[in-house]
Amino acid sequence: MSSNRVHQPPSSREAPTSPLLFTAEQAAAMLQVRPSWLRRKAAARAVPCRYVGKHLRFSHDDLIAIMSAAAAGNNAT
Repeated sequence: MSSNRVHQPPSSREAPTSPLLFTAEQAAAMLQVRPSWLRRKAAARAVPCRYVGKHLRFSHDDLIAIMSAAAAGNNAT
């Protein structure tokens, strides 16, 4: 008997394989910069970031934007 099951995408209730938001330490490790540099740039709003309450966090899109700006030769990064 053959099964006619259709592949279903993962449920949105399943745990993501990576965090939705990264700490400054995690983001700095991925960007290969010092966490203090990243925090200083975030405080000056020179790089995209967000605050969850008083906690600094970076989304995947934030990290992509930081890398893109660096690749484009933007002096802010």
